[in-house]
Amino acid sequence: MIHEIVYTNSRGDSVVFGGDDAGNPWHYGVTDIFSLELEPEVLGSRIVGFSGGIRDLGLHAVMRRGSLAERDRLVDVLSYDNRMVAPGTLRAGASSIECYMKSLDPSGWHYSEQAYTTDIVFTSDSPVWVRKQSTTLLADAGRSVGGLDYPHDYPHDYGRSVGTTAVITNPYQLPARCDIVFPGPCDNPYVIIGPNRYQVLVTAKKGQLVIVQGFPRNGAKRIVLRDADGSERSILSQGVREDGAHVFAEVPTGPNVASWAGAFNIEVSLYEERLSPCWNPS
Repeated sequence: MIHEIVYTNSRGDSVVFGGDDAGNPWHYGVTDIFSLELEPEVLGSRIVGFSGGIRDLGLHAVMRRGSLAERDRLVDVLSYDNRMVAPGTLRAGASSIECYMKSLDPSGWHYSEQAYTTDIVFTSDSPVWVRKQSTTLLADAGRSVGGLDYPHDYPHDYGRSVGTTAVITNPYQLPARCDIVFPGPCDNPYVIIGPNRYQVLVTAKKGQLVIVQGFPRNGAKRIVLRDADGSERSILSQGVREDGAHVFAEVPTGPNVASWAGAFNIEVSLYEERLSPCWNPS
């Protein structure tokens, strides 16, 4: 079940509604994040597809044993993305959706400094809920090697496969878009997953990362070379696109044999796109 809903703005600040933290003043009541409404696309007299359009998501939020400062923090976290015109994320269980705050309508705010209720409406121009599964393909068979070192933790553990041949399973019902991270030093790095080769024609030095983002952020797929200081430059044109080798190919459903040079770890992340959050958080 889903016990908490979290909004995180594009700066990384979050408000948690519900959850297991007894000290958290924020809770939630009625919400329509699980509701579905699709607009049919019609050609002549036939339905040829469906569009989610721009979708609104309602959430009734309640603050108990809070403070005036906590009310201000709610507004600050939610409104930051409106000023920056950069979407935040609303997470429910293992699923998340990019969105903005559209409106905030408080009531009963004058009765107590510690109590507060408000109806929040979020709006999204990319109305899909996303789940992510990551696998780290390890460099040396038989040796325990850690995955890639990230500056923050993820809300789940990564699956790990050892050796230069492994199996990556897409557990979702449709082919999945993917992100791939190759750490330097490497020269023209690649990984073969199922029938497709994912390759970037670039040389990366130690401390650099070659990042293929096949799951679009703000509507755009990217390939970047990231330096140790976090700076990036686009190398989009250096991704291989030919028969049997498309850098942004989707990963087929089910088990896929993966093979790579074996000289370094490779991280592969698969994305499921859903019309509503997944009830099962695993």
